[in-house]
Amino acid sequence: MVTKKQNLFGQLLLLLATLAWGTSFFILKETIAEVNELFVLALRFLSSGIILFAVFFKRIIKAGKKVILHGFILGVVLVFAYVIQTRGLYFTTPSRNAFLTSAYCVIVPFLVWLFTKKAPKLYNVLAAVLCVVGIGFVALWGKQGSAINVYLGDGLTLVAAVFYALQIIFIAKFQGNGDDTGTLLTFQVLTVGVFCIILSAIFELPKGFGGYALNLEQILKIGYLALACTLGAQMAQIFGQKFTTENQASLILSLEAVFGTLFSVILGDERLTIGLVIGFLIIFIAMMINEFKLDPVKLFNKKKSIE
Repeated sequence: MVTKKQNLFGQLLLLLATLAWGTSFFILKETIAEVNELFVLALRFLSSGIILFAVFFKRIIKAGKKVILHGFILGVVLVFAYVIQTRGLYFTTPSRNAFLTSAYCVIVPFLVWLFTKKAPKLYNVLAAVLCVVGIGFVALWGKQGSAINVYLGDGLTLVAAVFYALQIIFIAKFQGNGDDTGTLLTFQVLTVGVFCIILSAIFELPKGFGGYALNLEQILKIGYLALACTLGAQMAQIFGQKFTTENQASLILSLEAVFGTLFSVILGDERLTIGLVIGFLIIFIAMMINEFKLDPVKLFNKKKSIE
Protein backbone atom coordinates (compact mmCIF):
# COMPACT_ATOMS: atom_id res chain seq x y z
CA MET A 1 0.00 0.00 0.00
CA VAL A 2 1.49 3.32 -1.11
CA THR A 3 1.14 6.15 1.42
CA LYS A 4 0.30 9.74 0.49
CA LYS A 5 3.87 10.85 1.25
CA GLN A 6 5.29 8.09 -0.94
CA ASN A 7 2.91 9.06 -3.73
CA LEU A 8 3.98 12.72 -3.54
CA PHE A 9 7.62 11.65 -3.50
CA GLY A 10 7.03 9.50 -6.57
CA GLN A 11 5.37 12.41 -8.39
CA LEU A 12 8.31 14.65 -7.50
CA LEU A 13 10.77 12.11 -8.90
CA LEU A 14 8.81 11.93 -12.17
CA LEU A 15 8.70 15.72 -12.38
CA LEU A 16 12.48 15.90 -11.94
CA ALA A 17 12.93 13.31 -14.69
CA THR A 18 10.64 15.32 -16.93
CA LEU A 19 12.58 18.52 -16.31
CA ALA A 20 15.88 16.80 -17.09
CA TRP A 21 14.56 15.34 -20.33
CA GLY A 22 13.09 18.72 -21.24
CA THR A 23 16.58 20.25 -21.21
CA SER A 24 18.05 17.38 -23.21
CA PHE A 25 16.43 18.11 -26.59
CA PHE A 26 18.27 21.36 -27.28
CA ILE A 27 21.60 20.12 -25.84
CA LEU A 28 21.41 16.84 -27.77
CA LYS A 29 20.51 18.68 -30.98
CA GLU A 30 23.66 20.80 -30.67
CA THR A 31 25.83 17.82 -29.76
CA ILE A 32 24.82 15.51 -32.62
CA ALA A 33 25.47 18.32 -35.09
CA GLU A 34 29.20 17.76 -34.39
CA VAL A 35 29.48 14.24 -32.93
CA ASN A 36 28.13 10.91 -34.23
CA GLU A 37 24.61 10.28 -32.90
CA LEU A 38 25.06 6.62 -31.97
CA PHE A 39 28.42 7.36 -30.34
CA VAL A 40 26.79 10.05 -28.17
CA LEU A 41 24.05 7.61 -27.10
CA ALA A 42 26.66 4.92 -26.39
CA LEU A 43 28.66 7.26 -24.14
CA ARG A 44 25.48 8.40 -22.35
CA PHE A 45 24.21 4.93 -21.57
CA LEU A 46 27.46 3.01 -21.04
CA SER A 47 28.76 5.52 -18.49
CA SER A 48 25.39 5.59 -16.71
CA GLY A 49 25.15 1.79 -16.81
CA ILE A 50 28.57 1.32 -15.24
CA ILE A 51 27.64 3.66 -12.38
CA LEU A 52 24.31 1.86 -11.89
CA PHE A 53 26.09 -1.52 -11.87
CA ALA A 54 28.36 -0.29 -9.06
CA VAL A 55 25.43 1.15 -7.09
CA PHE A 56 23.19 -1.94 -7.37
CA PHE A 57 25.94 -4.59 -7.45
CA LYS A 58 24.69 -6.42 -4.32
CA ARG A 59 21.18 -6.65 -5.76
CA ILE A 60 22.42 -7.71 -9.19
CA ILE A 61 24.48 -10.69 -7.99
CA LYS A 62 21.37 -11.96 -6.19
CA ALA A 63 19.07 -11.38 -9.16
CA GLY A 64 17.70 -14.27 -11.17
CA LYS A 65 17.93 -14.76 -14.92
CA LYS A 66 14.32 -13.68 -15.38
CA VAL A 67 14.78 -10.10 -14.11
CA ILE A 68 18.00 -9.76 -16.14
CA LEU A 69 16.11 -10.90 -19.25
CA HIS A 70 13.36 -8.37 -18.52
CA GLY A 71 15.97 -5.62 -18.18
CA PHE A 72 17.43 -6.69 -21.52
CA ILE A 73 13.96 -6.54 -23.15
CA LEU A 74 13.43 -3.03 -21.76
CA GLY A 75 16.84 -2.05 -23.10
CA VAL A 76 16.10 -3.33 -26.60
CA VAL A 77 12.83 -1.38 -26.67
CA LEU A 78 14.66 1.72 -25.45
CA VAL A 79 17.38 1.27 -28.09
CA PHE A 80 14.77 1.57 -30.83
CA ALA A 81 13.14 4.52 -29.05
CA TYR A 82 16.31 6.55 -28.51
CA VAL A 83 18.02 5.76 -31.81
CA ILE A 84 14.94 6.60 -33.88
CA GLN A 85 14.10 9.68 -31.79
CA THR A 86 17.67 10.98 -31.98
CA ARG A 87 17.73 10.47 -35.74
CA GLY A 88 14.43 12.31 -35.96
CA LEU A 89 15.87 15.15 -33.88
CA TYR A 90 18.69 15.51 -36.43
CA PHE A 91 16.14 16.32 -39.14
CA THR A 92 13.55 18.30 -37.18
CA THR A 93 13.59 20.93 -34.41
CA PRO A 94 13.87 20.28 -30.64
CA SER A 95 10.36 21.59 -29.87
CA ARG A 96 8.68 19.46 -32.56
CA ASN A 97 10.70 16.44 -31.46
CA ALA A 98 9.68 16.99 -27.84
CA PHE A 99 5.96 17.37 -28.50
CA LEU A 100 5.63 14.56 -31.03
CA THR A 101 7.55 12.19 -28.74
CA SER A 102 4.97 12.86 -26.02
CA ALA A 103 2.29 11.37 -28.25
CA TYR A 104 3.22 8.08 -26.53
CA CYS A 105 0.72 8.82 -23.74
CA VAL A 106 -2.09 8.69 -26.33
CA ILE A 107 -0.65 5.54 -27.94
CA VAL A 108 -0.45 3.52 -24.69
CA PRO A 109 -4.20 2.58 -24.47
CA PHE A 110 -4.16 1.23 -28.04
CA LEU A 111 -1.08 -0.90 -27.39
CA VAL A 112 -2.78 -2.23 -24.25
CA TRP A 113 -5.73 -3.15 -26.51
CA LEU A 114 -3.34 -5.00 -28.81
CA PHE A 115 -1.77 -7.01 -25.99
CA THR A 116 -4.75 -7.57 -23.68
CA LYS A 117 -7.76 -7.25 -26.04
CA LYS A 118 -9.12 -4.57 -23.71
CA ALA A 119 -10.70 -2.01 -26.04
CA PRO A 120 -9.87 1.70 -25.55
CA LYS A 121 -12.52 4.00 -24.09
CA LEU A 122 -14.28 6.78 -25.97
CA TYR A 123 -11.95 9.39 -24.43
CA ASN A 124 -8.95 7.41 -25.72
CA VAL A 125 -10.33 7.55 -29.26
CA LEU A 126 -11.15 11.27 -28.94
CA ALA A 127 -7.65 11.98 -27.65
CA ALA A 128 -6.12 10.02 -30.53
CA VAL A 129 -8.17 11.93 -33.12
CA LEU A 130 -7.20 15.28 -31.58
CA CYS A 131 -3.58 14.18 -31.44
CA VAL A 132 -3.63 13.42 -35.16
CA VAL A 133 -5.19 16.84 -35.85
CA GLY A 134 -2.52 18.51 -33.73
CA ILE A 135 0.22 16.62 -35.54
CA GLY A 136 -1.32 17.84 -38.80
CA PHE A 137 -0.98 21.47 -37.67
CA VAL A 138 2.63 20.87 -36.59
CA ALA A 139 3.55 19.11 -39.83
CA LEU A 140 1.72 21.30 -42.35
CA TRP A 141 1.74 24.78 -40.81
CA GLY A 142 4.65 24.73 -38.41
CA LYS A 143 7.61 24.41 -40.79
CA GLN A 144 10.82 26.16 -39.79
CA GLY A 145 13.85 26.94 -41.91
CA SER A 146 16.33 25.66 -39.31
CA ALA A 147 15.17 22.07 -39.78
CA ILE A 148 16.78 19.85 -42.43
CA ASN A 149 13.69 17.77 -43.26
CA VAL A 150 10.80 18.25 -40.83
CA TYR A 151 8.54 15.63 -42.44
CA LEU A 152 11.15 12.88 -42.15
CA GLY A 153 12.14 14.03 -38.65
CA ASP A 154 8.54 14.22 -37.44
CA GLY A 155 7.75 10.79 -38.90
CA LEU A 156 10.73 9.19 -37.18
CA THR A 157 9.79 10.90 -33.92
CA LEU A 158 6.27 9.44 -34.03
CA VAL A 159 7.71 5.95 -34.59
CA ALA A 160 9.95 6.50 -31.55
CA ALA A 161 6.86 7.48 -29.53
CA VAL A 162 5.45 3.97 -30.12
CA PHE A 163 8.55 2.42 -28.54
CA TYR A 164 8.37 4.81 -25.56
CA ALA A 165 4.77 3.69 -25.09
CA LEU A 166 5.95 0.06 -25.13
CA GLN A 167 8.57 0.87 -22.49
CA ILE A 168 5.94 2.28 -20.12
CA ILE A 169 3.79 -0.84 -20.57
CA PHE A 170 6.70 -3.22 -19.98
CA ILE A 171 7.97 -1.32 -16.91
CA ALA A 172 4.51 -1.53 -15.33
CA LYS A 173 4.27 -5.23 -16.19
CA PHE A 174 7.72 -6.23 -14.93
CA GLN A 175 7.58 -4.18 -11.73
CA GLY A 176 4.08 -5.50 -11.13
CA ASN A 177 5.52 -9.01 -11.22
CA GLY A 178 7.94 -8.08 -8.43
CA ASP A 179 11.14 -7.59 -10.45
CA ASP A 180 13.87 -5.69 -8.61
CA THR A 181 13.83 -2.10 -9.83
CA GLY A 182 17.58 -1.48 -9.55
CA THR A 183 18.45 -4.60 -11.53
CA LEU A 184 15.86 -3.83 -14.21
CA LEU A 185 17.19 -0.29 -14.58
CA THR A 186 20.85 -1.34 -14.70
CA PHE A 187 20.44 -3.94 -17.44
CA GLN A 188 18.09 -1.70 -19.38
CA VAL A 189 20.67 1.11 -19.49
CA LEU A 190 23.63 -1.21 -20.15
CA THR A 191 21.77 -2.90 -23.00
CA VAL A 192 21.16 0.45 -24.70
CA GLY A 193 24.82 1.41 -24.31
CA VAL A 194 26.18 -1.87 -25.68
CA PHE A 195 23.82 -1.90 -28.67
CA CYS A 196 24.61 1.72 -29.51
CA ILE A 197 28.38 1.18 -29.48
CA ILE A 198 27.93 -1.85 -31.78
CA LEU A 199 25.65 0.12 -34.13
CA SER A 200 28.12 3.02 -34.11
CA ALA A 201 30.95 0.67 -35.10
CA ILE A 202 28.84 -0.74 -37.96
CA PHE A 203 27.32 2.44 -39.38
CA GLU A 204 29.46 5.38 -38.21
CA LEU A 205 33.03 4.09 -37.96
CA PRO A 206 33.34 3.31 -41.71
CA LYS A 207 32.76 7.02 -42.41
CA GLY A 208 35.93 7.97 -40.53
CA PHE A 209 37.00 9.20 -37.12
CA GLY A 210 35.87 12.81 -37.53
CA GLY A 211 32.55 12.21 -35.79
CA TYR A 212 34.33 10.70 -32.77
CA ALA A 213 36.49 13.73 -31.96
CA LEU A 214 35.45 15.45 -28.74
CA ASN A 215 36.40 18.87 -27.43
CA LEU A 216 35.85 20.08 -23.86
CA GLU A 217 32.46 21.63 -24.61
CA GLN A 218 31.18 18.42 -26.18
CA ILE A 219 32.51 16.34 -23.28
CA LEU A 220 30.66 18.57 -20.81
CA LYS A 221 27.44 18.34 -22.82
CA ILE A 222 27.65 14.55 -23.09
CA GLY A 223 28.51 14.40 -19.38
CA TYR A 224 25.36 16.36 -18.57
CA LEU A 225 23.27 14.16 -20.85
CA ALA A 226 24.72 11.04 -19.20
CA LEU A 227 24.48 12.08 -15.54
CA ALA A 228 21.35 14.24 -15.49
CA CYS A 229 19.28 13.10 -18.47
CA THR A 230 20.14 9.39 -18.46
CA LEU A 231 21.39 8.22 -15.05
CA GLY A 232 19.37 10.65 -12.94
CA ALA A 233 16.24 10.79 -15.10
CA GLN A 234 16.00 7.03 -15.72
CA MET A 235 16.39 6.34 -11.99
CA ALA A 236 13.79 8.99 -11.16
CA GLN A 237 11.32 7.53 -13.67
CA ILE A 238 11.58 3.87 -12.73
CA PHE A 239 11.56 4.51 -8.96
CA GLY A 240 8.89 7.22 -9.29
CA GLN A 241 6.58 4.78 -11.07
CA LYS A 242 6.74 2.48 -8.04
CA PHE A 243 4.82 5.04 -5.96
CA THR A 244 2.44 6.48 -8.55
CA THR A 245 -0.45 5.26 -10.66
CA GLU A 246 0.00 4.79 -14.40
CA ASN A 247 -2.26 7.81 -15.03
CA GLN A 248 -0.21 10.04 -12.71
CA ALA A 249 3.06 8.87 -14.25
CA SER A 250 1.90 9.31 -17.83
CA LEU A 251 0.46 12.77 -17.14
CA ILE A 252 3.61 14.08 -15.44
CA LEU A 253 5.92 12.55 -18.06
CA SER A 254 3.87 14.13 -20.86
CA LEU A 255 4.96 17.54 -19.53
CA GLU A 256 8.36 16.73 -21.03
CA ALA A 257 7.01 18.22 -24.25
CA VAL A 258 6.21 21.53 -22.57
CA PHE A 259 9.61 21.75 -20.88
CA GLY A 260 11.37 20.66 -24.08
CA THR A 261 9.75 23.45 -26.06
CA LEU A 262 10.31 26.02 -23.31
CA PHE A 263 14.03 25.28 -22.96
CA SER A 264 14.49 25.12 -26.72
CA VAL A 265 13.02 28.61 -27.15
CA ILE A 266 14.85 30.11 -24.13
CA LEU A 267 18.27 28.51 -24.69
CA GLY A 268 18.26 28.14 -28.46
CA ASP A 269 17.41 30.17 -31.50
CA GLU A 270 14.12 28.40 -32.15
CA ARG A 271 11.08 30.52 -32.91
CA LEU A 272 7.51 29.39 -32.33
CA THR A 273 5.13 29.81 -35.27
CA ILE A 274 1.34 30.08 -35.11
CA GLY A 275 1.03 26.62 -36.67
CA LEU A 276 3.32 25.10 -34.04
CA VAL A 277 1.52 26.80 -31.14
CA ILE A 278 -1.92 25.66 -32.36
CA GLY A 279 -0.65 22.14 -33.01
CA PHE A 280 1.09 21.91 -29.63
CA LEU A 281 -2.05 23.17 -27.89
CA ILE A 282 -4.27 20.57 -29.58
CA ILE A 283 -1.81 17.77 -28.76
CA PHE A 284 -1.65 18.96 -25.14
CA ILE A 285 -5.48 19.00 -24.91
CA ALA A 286 -5.48 15.45 -26.31
CA MET A 287 -3.03 14.42 -23.58
CA MET A 288 -5.21 15.97 -20.88
CA ILE A 289 -8.37 14.26 -22.19
CA ASN A 290 -6.54 10.95 -22.25
CA GLU A 291 -4.98 11.27 -18.80
CA PHE A 292 -7.99 12.73 -16.96
CA LYS A 293 -10.40 10.35 -18.76
CA LEU A 294 -12.64 13.16 -19.96
CA ASP A 295 -15.48 11.26 -21.61
CA PRO A 296 -17.66 13.84 -23.46
CA VAL A 297 -20.80 11.65 -23.31
CA LYS A 298 -20.56 11.20 -19.53
CA LEU A 299 -19.81 14.88 -19.02
CA PHE A 300 -22.84 15.85 -21.14
CA ASN A 301 -25.14 13.44 -19.28
CA LYS A 302 -23.83 14.70 -15.94
CA LYS A 303 -24.47 18.31 -16.94
CA LYS A 304 -27.94 17.39 -18.23
CA SER A 305 -28.85 15.62 -14.96
CA ILE A 306 -27.77 18.65 -12.93
CA GLU A 307 -29.97 20.91 -15.04
